[in-house]
Amino acid sequence: MNNLRTWWQGLALREQQLVGFCAAILVVGIMYWGIWTPISNAQIEAERSHNAAQQTLNYVKQTANKIAGLKQAGAQAKVRGSLSSIVNQTAGQYQLEITRMQPQGDKIQLWMDDVPFDALLGYLHDLVEQKGLTLDSVDLAESDVTGFVKVRRIQLSQ
Repeated sequence: MNNLRTWWQGLALREQQLVGFCAAILVVGIMYWGIWTPISNAQIEAERSHNAAQQTLNYVKQTANKIAGLKQAGAQAKVRGSLSSIVNQTAGQYQLEITRMQPQGDKIQLWMDDVPFDALLGYLHDLVEQKGLTLDSVDLAESDVTGFVKVRRIQLSQ
């Protein structure tokens, strides 16, 4: 610290003013580029991420309303055969892998690991509209992979 003080006192008044002015500019630059800009960029990125999540949420809500509407419509059975074979064949068409299946009379419950959300919607739509099954309940969980969901349980009936 004494070395700095000795150096400062060794400078002429004009040089001291110049060094002081440069130090002030340096502090302002550090504040702007080191603090303000990263915070501002993080805020913009958070807003962008929030808007994307909001759009995804709206899409999921609209699709859930469509599924609920299909459930309430109560389509009549259009395809004959066992419930498990209908569900398996349709899953194969959408390249979905059913990890667990539990038939219960005229109802069936399904579980799947990470599956593409869009493929799952197409699969459920096909089962309800084309195959005439009734969608009783759907329980999904968010997956670690974007665009994928974990199917905790789907219950369908004839």
